[in-house]
Amino acid sequence: LNGERFSNEHQGYSEQSVSVWAQPEHLAWNLYDERLHQLGREFDDYRNAESMGAILQAADEAELARVTGLPEATLRQTLEDTRRFQAQAATDPFGRNFSEKPGLQPPYYAVKVTCALFHTQGGLRVDEEARVMRADGSGLPNLFAGGGAAQGVSGPAVWGYLSGNGLLTAVTLGRLAGTAAAQVAHAAA
Repeated sequence: LNGERFSNEHQGYSEQSVSVWAQPEHLAWNLYDERLHQLGREFDDYRNAESMGAILQAADEAELARVTGLPEATLRQTLEDTRRFQAQAATDPFGRNFSEKPGLQPPYYAVKVTCALFHTQGGLRVDEEARVMRADGSGLPNLFAGGGAAQGVSGPAVWGYLSGNGLLTAVTLGRLAGTAAAQVAHAAA
């Protein structure tokens, strides 16, 4: 909302959510150009956002500042800085390498974003049968967990998540839990 970059935009969405959360009002603007706008149009979610008016377009930097409400002088400086990073005339303080992709070209596009918690990296500790473990390492006899309820393979930080890991643990641990629970039920019968 200040018209300034605040992180390396190439981080994963989990890492980026922490950076967006630290911004005023927990909001940020994603700014991009026609090349990425056309790429976005390949996805239903993007087309839906566009049809609802969430995707703003601007012919130049002045209009971009006006439609987003960003301070024009700061926004212009931010875009000039990115052009300098692109030309390798300066080093990005966030460590992004701008020389690998084309620079932004008008028309510009913008979408206001916030962050959300989609998954946790923690959860209940389970064994190889998806049985929930006590603190002492012994298993609870009739309690199983999978998916987002179980500890995943992503590690304890936001940077460890890989897309699909939630589904991976849901399917795999669900199968393991179902098999083990069926054995418990059969033994009790």
